[in-house]
Amino acid sequence: MRREIATGLEGYKLTNEPHLSISQAIDIFVAHLKEARQTMQGQQELLRFQARIGKDKTISTLHAIEVGEYARWTTENVENPASRLDPVKKFLTFANRNGWTQISLARYATAPRRNRRRFQNNDQATGGSTPTARLSQERHDELQEELHRLRAEVPQIRETIRLARSDGDVRENAPLDAAREQQQLVERRIRQLENDLARVEIVDAANADTEKVSIGSRVTLHDLDTQQQRAFTLVDVREADVSAGKISTVSPIGQALMGRSVGEELTIATPRGAVQYRIEGIGE
Repeated sequence: MRREIATGLEGYKLTNEPHLSISQAIDIFVAHLKEARQTMQGQQELLRFQARIGKDKTISTLHAIEVGEYARWTTENVENPASRLDPVKKFLTFANRNGWTQISLARYATAPRRNRRRFQNNDQATGGSTPTARLSQERHDELQEELHRLRAEVPQIRETIRLARSDGDVRENAPLDAAREQQQLVERRIRQLENDLARVEIVDAANADTEKVSIGSRVTLHDLDTQQQRAFTLVDVREADVSAGKISTVSPIGQALMGRSVGEELTIATPRGAVQYRIEGIGE
């Protein structure tokens, strides 16, 4: 059914819900909070979600696997995962209540359980030398490019802060506040990238095991119910991108596939229920 949605954005109305993008949906959600005079905390986390999923992706096509992969990616090595996921959960709940998604996707925005003490102890015992990620050469190069770009942005941000400070009362200076927040985000991301790239292992897809599924394997699955085939590449959680066919090894599908061989049949729990697959091929 087509429904007209009025938002707090001046003159902004959407009449074609099936084509509502993630970006538009977030704008409506934020406007709704402002109209209800609710405090909007974590807007930066919504922008992070939008950037990772894709701002032009339609909200109706958002999949539970994508939400789960995002949750794992954004909370990796984060002290307080809830602070990042709560705004996204609220947005997804709002989206479902408005009928933009068929099911409530908020329940999939959960961080995986970790034993942080054991993680820290292992890190100290190895002197921080063990790889934090196993990435393809392509993804490694992308992160290197991102690091170079962010480093180049730092002087520009500092200059923006200097100019904003010289422009009136710093106590009520929105450009200064925005520039400072941007500086914190950029410098935090730089530290994260430096740490990850210093302890990364490159996975060569050409040398991936073709006998058993492992990280880097491209796996072709045959759906025994629909008789359709799907192909995935098993990757580290930092490289996961469902829209590109890259599935994390810690996702339900990834965990079920690891170590399996061609011809094996398995049952995988999905949002639409248990699905039976047969592994048709392992290779590039």
